[in-house]
Amino acid sequence: MNKMMMGCLVVISIIALSGVYSYNAHPKDTVRIGYLANDQHSSALAIANAKGMFEAEGIKVELQSFNVGADIVIAMAAGQIDVGYVGIAPATMAIDKGMPLKIVGAVNEEGSGIVISKNSTMDNLTDFEGHTMVMPSKGSIQDVLLNYLLQENNISPESIDIREMQTSLMPEAIQSGRIDGYIVWEPYVIQASSGGYGKTFMYSDEIWKNHPCCVIIASDNFMQNNPDKLRKILRIHQNATDYIYSNRNDTSSILSKQFKISFNTEKEVLNHIKFVAVPDEDFRNNSLKIVSIQIQLGYVEHNLTQNEIFDLSYLPSK
Repeated sequence: MNKMMMGCLVVISIIALSGVYSYNAHPKDTVRIGYLANDQHSSALAIANAKGMFEAEGIKVELQSFNVGADIVIAMAAGQIDVGYVGIAPATMAIDKGMPLKIVGAVNEEGSGIVISKNSTMDNLTDFEGHTMVMPSKGSIQDVLLNYLLQENNISPESIDIREMQTSLMPEAIQSGRIDGYIVWEPYVIQASSGGYGKTFMYSDEIWKNHPCCVIIASDNFMQNNPDKLRKILRIHQNATDYIYSNRNDTSSILSKQFKISFNTEKEVLNHIKFVAVPDEDFRNNSLKIVSIQIQLGYVEHNLTQNEIFDLSYLPSK
């Protein structure tokens, strides 16, 4: 495990064990929601905000963007956010380290992919040996997916130069030849081909069909002190998720402006993400499979149970 990853886990552990929460240090009528900057997986959050769904429910929100999922769980541990749209892998790592939070809803399945240089001659996974591949961060769902893919194909991760890189830097890095490929979330997969500098080697549904990706987390403090607000937020999330599927063109128009990409690119992006709001049985069981992979990688120590990971009691009843 690299120093950055170890540092994040130490910070999470210290904050969680010491109980450092600044719960009363912000306006009590405002819910602070963290999400990943430029992340298509938080599309439901963007739609809810753009369509005034929070205001309609009488909820004031403050949206805070972060670069990687580890930053979101650390911010929650520090009491800086109440709710987070985050990858499931950082969430289970935080729970394993004793941080008081739960997964309270689902956001999406799939939605990532492996991109290689447009001039690359790599045809199969064994061709990656000896080449440089980057991911958003150690411990991310992309990291888990890549290691799972290599494991399933009997390829040693040590045979590939695997590094971390900020997502916004990946396009230039592959264009300049500094890296040979990357595994990342949308829209960076589709933008590589539309931008003419890369091509899709594999979408994440080819690695693991219907794999969990992003989830909604909430701190124990927020759940205990604001149960009605959390129920409203999850109902809004459900409505926004439904809106994505029933209003595809308007969704593409809103998100193309939000994420500063073309309308047609956004429409294509939406075809590669499965938006969900409720973690069904398959989602929950696959989450335990992610934990088992994280244990093998040394990111998680305990065989977490569904009850330790999820609290779905705040979800709206249909």
